[in-house]
Amino acid sequence: MRIPSVFLLLLGALNITHGAQYDRCRCLPEDSCWPTSDEWSRLNTSLSSNLLTSKPLAQACHYPQYNQQECAVAHQNWQNGLWRTKQPYGLFQTTWEVLDNETWGCQLDSPWWSACSLGNLPVYIVNASNTKDIQKAVRFAGRHNLRLSIKNTGHDYLGRSTAAGSLNIWVHNLKHIELVDDFVPVNSSLNGTRAVTVQAGVQMAELYEAANTKNWVVVGGACNTVGVGGYIGAGGHSPLSSNYGLAVDNALQFTVVLANGEVVVANDAQHTDLFWALRGGGASTWGVVVDVTFRAHLAPSVLSYAQFNAVATNSTAFRMMLQKFVEVQPAISKAGFSGYWYNTDNRIKFLYTNLNTNRTEASKILQPFVSYIKSIGAIYQLNITEYNSWHQWYLDFDCSGGEGGSAGGGSKYLSSRLIPLENFLRPSELADALINVYNEIRYTGLTIGHLVAGGEVSRKVPESVAANPAWRKALWHVVILVAYEDQATPAEREQKHHLTTDTNSIFRDITPGSGCYMNEADIHEPNWKEAFFGSHYERLSHIKRDVDPHHLFICRNCVGSDEWDESLNCRRQLKIRKEKL
Repeated sequence: MRIPSVFLLLLGALNITHGAQYDRCRCLPEDSCWPTSDEWSRLNTSLSSNLLTSKPLAQACHYPQYNQQECAVAHQNWQNGLWRTKQPYGLFQTTWEVLDNETWGCQLDSPWWSACSLGNLPVYIVNASNTKDIQKAVRFAGRHNLRLSIKNTGHDYLGRSTAAGSLNIWVHNLKHIELVDDFVPVNSSLNGTRAVTVQAGVQMAELYEAANTKNWVVVGGACNTVGVGGYIGAGGHSPLSSNYGLAVDNALQFTVVLANGEVVVANDAQHTDLFWALRGGGASTWGVVVDVTFRAHLAPSVLSYAQFNAVATNSTAFRMMLQKFVEVQPAISKAGFSGYWYNTDNRIKFLYTNLNTNRTEASKILQPFVSYIKSIGAIYQLNITEYNSWHQWYLDFDCSGGEGGSAGGGSKYLSSRLIPLENFLRPSELADALINVYNEIRYTGLTIGHLVAGGEVSRKVPESVAANPAWRKALWHVVILVAYEDQATPAEREQKHHLTTDTNSIFRDITPGSGCYMNEADIHEPNWKEAFFGSHYERLSHIKRDVDPHHLFICRNCVGSDEWDESLNCRRQLKIRKEKL
């Protein structure tokens, strides 16, 4: 009997799907292709530290693994961001620990007798102690067609540092820091410069403390819960950005483990396309970053820190106050201020720093705005503190709350928008947008503004790095945050996520052609390629095909993820699993 040609074509497609090592669905624990216990054991034996079997942070509070002492530790530290960053298990926030269709996962306050599942957490974790550990994990994942995820602190608002059914590479304990007075990238013709080489597990306080021993500063994040490896992947904004540019504008060199297990050094002289992509083209996409070298800058001898809080007496006065606040931002930025602001019911609060400016000079710059606040009868408080050490300012400010701080845990969704400088020429329109956004989320959310663009950020050539070119025209980066209860049902979570996405349309509508900062963004962002990468996406997709042709490194809304299904486990055109044939 002749076999119909259509059937032969289908059979051929299935052979491609399940014969070629990579052109198929990833192998998951329920699949026959999942590594055997002996294979996992051999991987474990080859590593510097034991291969960890993943577990939820709240597992000790649930039957049958209930442990009173360990459960008490989890309760005590559940919202301690720094404690969470030190755990190989779990994430900085609980949002991405739970699968979309799960009600509980393994939450701290769910009943002790309730089921406790891994949810969206990996199956095994490689606690990488050195580059060879990373190479072995990458090669093992590639050889067995596994889903691979990479985590440092788990401070990730898009859930990219975890994946259900994955092998996770935990780089948190890669902590080496080297300060170099006259650094020259490998094979580069650049002149030597002061620089700091840091491994991927280093956190911001560790970086700043090391740099301070030389009286240097390095462009980095404001929170100690942020780690270097993931931070720089999207560009990296900073309290220092307006003075020195984004973090990627200061990156001189990367050491990376590629998908084939090879270790390469990327800089301006070698692996130049990869070097470009690593500077803002997204984390967990190009390889596993082992270390990055940042240009360092001499610390300022003086800086001023302005803490301002004003409450208007009524909604009309608040509208006037908010419009004036928008109106003065370009001048304040040009005068050297940068930092963070919030608006709530009839209230504006900002925390701004100004390098190389003393208290008297800072007060003079802010005086026109303060005088206006007085004139409309708002109640305000302005405190300006003068520092002679940027590092001391950071220790006082650290948004993680320090040891025992409460910045971690909790469930929330984010969306964001880069607000171009030209929008500040229409302060009434932008003020209305801010009010409308707050009115949408006032009972469950918050708007957080970042004056971290302009200045040196705007002076960089957009094509010099892969970071979203919208940064070069922006003045503000504004985040919309919507929180919900850990025990929310899938339907309730979906409603909050839609609220976050829909509310951001208010900003999208007045900023056509702009975009988002992908490290603080929404996985449901419409037209995410343009919003996260702008005109750089096409070049990035070509580089992706060159350095990771089989997409071993794949994550939510990352370059190449559009070729995979919603779970990121099966390519869209090859979605038939062998076990279901």
